[in-house]
Amino acid sequence: MDSKRIENAFIEVVEALEDVEYKKELKDTPKRIADSYKEIFYGIGVDPKEVLTRTFEINNNELIIEKNIDFYSMCEHHFLPFFGTICIAYIPNKKIFGFGDILRLIEILSRRPQLQERLTEEIARYIYEILDCQGVYVVIEAKHLCMTMRGQKKENTKILTTSAKGIFETDINKKMEVLTLLK
Repeated sequence: MDSKRIENAFIEVVEALEDVEYKKELKDTPKRIADSYKEIFYGIGVDPKEVLTRTFEINNNELIIEKNIDFYSMCEHHFLPFFGTICIAYIPNKKIFGFGDILRLIEILSRRPQLQERLTEEIARYIYEILDCQGVYVVIEAKHLCMTMRGQKKENTKILTTSAKGIFETDINKKMEVLTLLK
C-alpha cells in the first residue's frame, strides 16, 4: 500500500473543501487517513488460504455453528463502512478448522474494499473448498453507512445475505435446521 499517495490524494480532498475555516484543523488529516487505511485495508494482497492450513481430525460429522461474529468492511462503491455480524454453519467431513482460523479468514476478506454479497460468497467458498466439508452456510447481516449517511438515509435498514454450498444447496431440512438454530 502506497501511504504517501493516499496522503497526497486526501490533501487534494481537503484543499477542495469549500469551508476554508476548517482547513487549518484538517492539516494532519490526510496523514491520519493514510495511516488508518493500513489497518482498515490490511487484507489487500493477503492470501486467505494462508490462515486455513490447520485442520483437526474428528470422529463425527455433526453440524458446527460459529455465530454472531462481529466484522466491519468498507463498501467499494462509496468507501463508507458497513458492519454487522456473520454466522457460519458447516458440516465437516471428518475434519474441522479451528474457530480462530475462521475468524482470521473473515478479517482478511472483510479488510478490503468489499461488497457484502461477495464477502458472503467468498467466506463460504473458501471454507467449503479448503475444508472439503459436506456443506457450508453463511449468513451476514450488516448495516451500510452509505445507506444511512447519504442516499436514501434509512437509519434502521440492514442487509441480509446468504451463501449455501454442498448439502445446504440441496437439503432443505439441513438449511432449516441451521436457520432455526441461528434464531
